[in-house]
Amino acid sequence: MKEYEMLSGGVKDTEVEVREQPTFVNLTYDHGFKIVFGTEGKSEKLLMTMLNSVLGMKIVHLDYLPTERLGLTAEESESFFDVYCTDCNGRRFLLEMQMWSQHFFHKRAAYYCSLSVQDQVRREKKYQKEKCGRKNWNYYFQPVFVVSFLNFPNNIVDAKEDGGNPYISHYVYRTKDTGKELGDETNLIFIDLERFRKDFDECEDLGERWLYSIRNMHLFKECPEGIVGTELEDLYTESYFAGLTAEQRSFYERNAMNKNDYGNILEERYEDGVLAGLEKGLEQGREEARLMNARKMKELGMENAIIAQVTGLSVEEIEKY
Repeated sequence: MKEYEMLSGGVKDTEVEVREQPTFVNLTYDHGFKIVFGTEGKSEKLLMTMLNSVLGMKIVHLDYLPTERLGLTAEESESFFDVYCTDCNGRRFLLEMQMWSQHFFHKRAAYYCSLSVQDQVRREKKYQKEKCGRKNWNYYFQPVFVVSFLNFPNNIVDAKEDGGNPYISHYVYRTKDTGKELGDETNLIFIDLERFRKDFDECEDLGERWLYSIRNMHLFKECPEGIVGTELEDLYTESYFAGLTAEQRSFYERNAMNKNDYGNILEERYEDGVLAGLEKGLEQGREEARLMNARKMKELGMENAIIAQVTGLSVEEIEKY
């Protein structure tokens, strides 16, 4: 393994490898992201600050919501996305960190959005019936934002050449002819970490420094210069690996091992000429290739929900093999 190298203000790429135990949690792992941004009673302010800086929002308060309210199974609620919360205006936010490409990823995000709407509908109907004696729902629901950090090559995030943000795409309902928005009820936001290759000194604003830190901070031995005294210092403080509880360490290390094992599976298949990566197998609809990888991941002891997430197979299909 190679020692990481320090550049002017930090590390350029996440391809640089770290030999020893990290100083900071790897936020590009979904479990690392969940620990730092999804710990109720501790992460609310940090998550709010991140969303305001990266997405240009004005959130003043956040509350976490239980994922089981979305109607997912216990297995799904632990694995399918990382953070579910609402702000003081009632807007819902579903956030996740994704390392692997998936077929129909954008449709998956739309599905998450629909689950949050259904959660609101169930609660509103119950309230109307119990408090107002009504049975009808008028179809109003609070806006929903699905925010996905993507740490893999993708074509979901548009490369903007007109001065827009080249790393973030925000999808809403618009008319095809005039581009007028139908409303702000549904929002799919994709953040491309794979395309973000700037060094710290090249970042143009605070939002880019957040993206830089989320992508690279696990490569540092200490908080880099330029971070101390800014709002980003809280991110590094909350991400110290040594500060995790024993339960959080076990949770994180188990996930990191699964990610590494799965990456090795794909590399081995590629070198043997059997499978040129999972994404190609998914795109070509090769059921045999997906089952082959699912069997191998089961042999390595990976959870069925995680296997389902990265292969696109259902938990029921995986349980048969």
